[in-house]
Amino acid sequence: MKAATLKLCLPVIAMTAQQSAASLVIPPFLHDFKYPVSAIGFLISVAPILALAARLPSGMAYRGERVRMLMVAALSVMTLCTFLYSFAVRPFHFAIVHALNGFAYGAATTIYLAFYVEALPPDEDRYHAMGYYAGCLAIGYSTGGFVAGYVADKFGYTATFDFGALLGLLCLAILFFLRQPLYIKTLRDLHRAGTTPTLRQSLKGILDPKIVSIVVVALFLNMLHQMGNVFLPLYGLAVGLTLTEVGVIKGVYSLCNAITRPLSGLVAKRVGHQSFSRAGLPLQSAFMTLVPFFNDLGPLLIVFILIGFLRAVAIVANTISMVEDVDTTRVSRGVASGIYNAAGDVGNILGPSVGGIIAAFTGVAGLFFVGPGMIVALFFTSLWGCRFLDGSQRKNY
Repeated sequence: MKAATLKLCLPVIAMTAQQSAASLVIPPFLHDFKYPVSAIGFLISVAPILALAARLPSGMAYRGERVRMLMVAALSVMTLCTFLYSFAVRPFHFAIVHALNGFAYGAATTIYLAFYVEALPPDEDRYHAMGYYAGCLAIGYSTGGFVAGYVADKFGYTATFDFGALLGLLCLAILFFLRQPLYIKTLRDLHRAGTTPTLRQSLKGILDPKIVSIVVVALFLNMLHQMGNVFLPLYGLAVGLTLTEVGVIKGVYSLCNAITRPLSGLVAKRVGHQSFSRAGLPLQSAFMTLVPFFNDLGPLLIVFILIGFLRAVAIVANTISMVEDVDTTRVSRGVASGIYNAAGDVGNILGPSVGGIIAAFTGVAGLFFVGPGMIVALFFTSLWGCRFLDGSQRKNY
């Protein structure tokens, strides 16, 4: 990895570590206030709903000269909201804080992904670079999960939210060390012809033939991930694990992603990223159905390592598809980033909310068996349906 690319990856680690720290303790935090599992799933899904709302506008607003201003604003809101979580103990207050955090996170990650792709050094291998980007997401989640579980057990939920807020301040500080890439990108924009895409053009990009299948894969990958991510702490506590042990599982799961993702770019380049992106989800689902059969840390850790490995390969392959397969003359980089991230947000919304409904009928343990099976069935049905949409769209071009 080149030094310039490494600098671009640092804010990604800080942002995801902040979100991971908060997401680990929010379900048990709400559970301690006697929230039912269906309400927990619904309230957590508020953030991705607002993140989804932020995707397209932030993608349309993306320009090199605006990156610093937009990122500082979004990161500031994220940091403040993370600090305020411990005070938002009522449903309405929590929903407001969580919604604002979700909107800011959606804007920040959409803008930064577009900037990352365009600010890469000209001689950097893009397959490797996207593996690095995806790997840094996993490093952030791993670091946040490890530390947040320990802080929560030793010092409580308030200290964990304060720790997350400090990570937000760190991310803001790192952003100001990226002066040279941001300056170069600004000059590039000043000398490049082009206009900000209209809303109609941006909405039309959602049905671009190259984006349709990418959207489906991203949606269901995140739906499966969030279903497991949100309800794993509750399952762990139900079978006698501590939050530290749950944090270890989530941290190792993310660490597995961090190690695998950079290597996945090389493998996807040689084998084919489209095949990799579609095979990962059904295999992840098969391993997730094993969760209810284990109550101890060791076996659960092995299961989630395997799930993490498969998710890493699928995520990197699908991200490469977003960068390499989408025609930027038809869909701008900012809009493509918005659509790609929006698909993940829809999965983030459906994962906790649908998971909460399923758990209300089957229990948390039954959720890990029933939920993955439903997701796989819907995944293959959607891919089958995309063939007809893809064909009809090609006739229009």
